[in-house]
Amino acid sequence: MNGTLLNLGFPILGIALVYYVSKKKKLSFRNDIGLVFPKWKEVLLWAVLFAILILIEEFVSKQFGNETINSWVGKYSIGEMVLRTIGIVILAPIAEELVLRGLLYARIEKTSLKYVGAIIIPAIIFSLAHIQYAENLTFVIIFIDGLFLGLARYSSKSVILTIILHSLANIGAVVEKFI
Repeated sequence: MNGTLLNLGFPILGIALVYYVSKKKKLSFRNDIGLVFPKWKEVLLWAVLFAILILIEEFVSKQFGNETINSWVGKYSIGEMVLRTIGIVILAPIAEELVLRGLLYARIEKTSLKYVGAIIIPAIIFSLAHIQYAENLTFVIIFIDGLFLGLARYSSKSVILTIILHSLANIGAVVEKFI
């Protein structure tokens, strides 16, 4: 149950951190953090591109024998699986995207690193935050996903888009846990 509580607790702390820092630094949730709704055509385009990227990543992973999936069935109670799913599919994408491609992106983009640094640095942190998936190839794939999400944020100016994409990817990861 402790791991399940962490799946819920850390994202809530991340969301609170973004709110606190944004208020303290007088950042605009819309202009700085990117809390704007993307156009549905953008969502569809980026979702299709992300699905293609994930399919390529899955293919490469299988070629290198990188397929470690730990089933939740029999390991966790129904309640724990529901809470883990909420944490992984809803809370984690909201928190991670608000922190990395919302707050951090906005702060870095205003420096001399501009948008390139605002895409790369959060991608590095994103991959480090997922270090529990310690295989080298998985680490690289998560970094590539972080770059992709950064490009989506840059193109759309919307962190909501990256939250949607991240949630969709995590839905796929959770479904694998039930197989």
